Amino acid sequence: MRRISLRDLAAHKVRLILTVLAVVLGTAFIAGSLMFTASLQKTFDALTESTTKGVDAVVTADSPHSPLPLELGPELAGNPDVSSLNNAAETQVVVARETGDSDGGTETLQTGGAPAFVMSWYPEEDVVGPEWSIVDGDAPTGPDQVAVNTSAAESQDLSIGDELIVVDPNGRHTVTISGTYDIDVDGGGFVGLAMEEPSFIDTFTDGETTTLFSLEASDGVTEEQLTASLEAQLRELEASGVVDAGTYEVKTGAEYGEEQGEMINEQLSFVNYFLIAFGLIALVVGTFIIANTFSMIVAQRTREFALLRSLGVSSRQITGSVVLEAVVVGIIGSALGAAAGFGLANGIFAVINATGAGLPDSGVQVTAASLAVPLVLGLIVTVMSAWAPARRAGAIRPVEAMRSGDLASTSLRGRTVAGVVLTVVGIAAALASVFLDADTGPRASLVGVGALAVIIGTFLFSPALSRPVVRGIGSVIGLPFGPVGRLASTNSGRNPRRTATTAFALTLGVALVACIGMLGASMKASLSEMIGESVTADYTLTGPTGGAFPVPMAAMDDVREADGVGEAAGFGYVPVTVGEVPDGPEAEYAGSGVIDGNPEVTGGLEVVDGDLSLDRPGVIADATVAEEKGWTVGETLPLNVSLPDAPAREVGGVELLGTYEPHEILGETLVSWSALEPIATSIGAGNSMSIFSIFVNGDGSVSDQTLRTNLEDATSDYIVVQVLTSEEFAGEQAVLIDQMLNVLYALLALAVIVAVLGIINTLALNVIERRQEIGMLRAVGTLRGQVRGMIVLEAVQIALYGAVVGVLMGLGLGWAFLKVLSGEGIGVTSVPTGLVVTMVVGSAVVGVIAAAGPAVKAARTRPLEAIAE
Repeated sequence: MRRISLRDLAAHKVRLILTVLAVVLGTAFIAGSLMFTASLQKTFDALTESTTKGVDAVVTADSPHSPLPLELGPELAGNPDVSSLNNAAETQVVVARETGDSDGGTETLQTGGAPAFVMSWYPEEDVVGPEWSIVDGDAPTGPDQVAVNTSAAESQDLSIGDELIVVDPNGRHTVTISGTYDIDVDGGGFVGLAMEEPSFIDTFTDGETTTLFSLEASDGVTEEQLTASLEAQLRELEASGVVDAGTYEVKTGAEYGEEQGEMINEQLSFVNYFLIAFGLIALVVGTFIIANTFSMIVAQRTREFALLRSLGVSSRQITGSVVLEAVVVGIIGSALGAAAGFGLANGIFAVINATGAGLPDSGVQVTAASLAVPLVLGLIVTVMSAWAPARRAGAIRPVEAMRSGDLASTSLRGRTVAGVVLTVVGIAAALASVFLDADTGPRASLVGVGALAVIIGTFLFSPALSRPVVRGIGSVIGLPFGPVGRLASTNSGRNPRRTATTAFALTLGVALVACIGMLGASMKASLSEMIGESVTADYTLTGPTGGAFPVPMAAMDDVREADGVGEAAGFGYVPVTVGEVPDGPEAEYAGSGVIDGNPEVTGGLEVVDGDLSLDRPGVIADATVAEEKGWTVGETLPLNVSLPDAPAREVGGVELLGTYEPHEILGETLVSWSALEPIATSIGAGNSMSIFSIFVNGDGSVSDQTLRTNLEDATSDYIVVQVLTSEEFAGEQAVLIDQMLNVLYALLALAVIVAVLGIINTLALNVIERRQEIGMLRAVGTLRGQVRGMIVLEAVQIALYGAVVGVLMGLGLGWAFLKVLSGEGIGVTSVPTGLVVTMVVGSAVVGVIAAAGPAVKAARTRPLEAIAE
């Protein structure tokens, strides 16, 4: 039987190619994901290793909000076990240059996601860490000069003497390139500006604190001896008050590098799981194709199997032969998928580096897991999908040799009843989650269980549903085509199992797209409504990418001085929790908003008690939160720096001035800028208590357009500032949602591609199976064009059926999820009408494309040869 199975595969290669391709697509995505993340891991391991090369020890702040005093540096440098010490802190910036146009335009240096930062410059003999040296020009001196890394100079076309505009959270700075330097770091793409240490501290830090010291050991001192010596010294400095206990950590250079690598790997693991999830979705969709293909193959080989049974071959041997074919298909598809995954990973790296990210060339890493996981998964999925058809093949009786046809003509009643019951249970579970009075987590889990039940139930009763629905669709779209349309409609309903299974692959893909599309549309609608109700200021000024980079603090004064401005308030965020913070796992790390100006400028702020003006040091709070915590207006509340990785640390107190109705933008607590300024250094915000938005109202002396122009002129020097209306501000935030949705749609396209392959495969095998029928039609006068049209219409009917069921399933489950998430800020349910119409129309186009090859093959059928078979 082994020889027969292998001979049959060799004789009918074409009919299994698309099945193999379905396995290839799913496993390629999984293999590529594993190779890509393994390669990224090695890349960043090499990068972190190279950045800590030559560093024997580091003294680092326990968190960015528990900084180290700069005066600690000279103390540590005086340790006899220390040879050299560097202040290794960096400040993230945006770098631009003037374009030279008459209008004084500027262009930002694009780094493709790599960082741009300013750091301290040290002479070559004093450097701790990767070696660097000036290769052209001179070392920087003073606050107006920087040296730039040679890789950035080449990629950004920078030359010695060029002026750069550097924007940090404090403001704008103009510097001149004095030279270029080479640094022994295994990475590119970044823009590293090095400035003389005193000038860097004065210009780009608060001048009092830092977060990292790198140290080199004296001759004969090991890393372990150095760290032990530093720890002993720091304990002594605690006693003298130079440094606070619990605000620092001492590590060897190797330990620090490993820690940084582990942090990156944790982030990469999410990417890995995310990509693998979509690969698994493609494989799940592929199971329907594989099952359908083997079902049709078994049906076509009825006589062959029956003849073998009559010659004494056992039922188990027949089943085993079909399983063996599935094993071969799985191995070939998975092996090709692993190879395709290697190409996919290379392609991803090529795209990333094309953006200028400049990742080190570590090569694509082919690990044992990246080969074994897709091979095992592909094999399991293929064999499981082919198991039911294999069992049916084994059940063929010898008498079946006298006839041929599809054996899958058993009653659908039991399957339909089970499917309807499961679907009803799933819908009931989803509805129960909507009306259940419980936390979001359990309700979302209930929706997930309901969704699974609905998907399985729909699959089970889909054959019974497909018969009337597909014929109904066929009668409508086939009406203009006369007899050919009626024939196509009849053919689509002849084998409801096959039609439903083929369509269900598309149903799953469309359902996921519809559900995610509905979630995205509702998020954007909710965001737009929230901003529309909460922000009524004439204009909102933000940094780029939805406020990811702050508005420079210096812009605040320029905005207030602009002609036509009545009021302006700068809003930011600090890691300070108002009120008592319990220790242990119950600790809450809420953080607080901070505002410079009158919070009522934002709009939508309704007072409940007290005063909301914040014209003096104080805090205002959401009235609901204040009531829950037992706060009263006039009470002095503690301010705590509190982070998940460190115990709460009280840094001061602040008076509760007033309470307000819940406000989506301002959050639970809002501290005045004047209350935080005296303690800014102690919370690590001396140089990073940043403004993320400035809300502006005009004084009525100029038109809205003139006010906008004045604001743009006032902030033009800062490059990163955008002036937006409330509608534009909402749209800017929605861009981030659209970017996320586009990534998801691109990944889900893989499942849709697999579904299209399923339709092609089914039609191709269908044409082979119906060869005699098509020959008879040609013999009685049916034209080639009519045969092509019939096959195309059948494909369109299947695709439309799958799309319609998928849209209904996706929108229904999406509605349930949105109702559950209504307490999390998604209060508006929006149906993405354009997306739904696109998917339905697109499914018809998919049907036409899928039918192109099989339709041409069917039209070329020679009547006499087909009838004679």
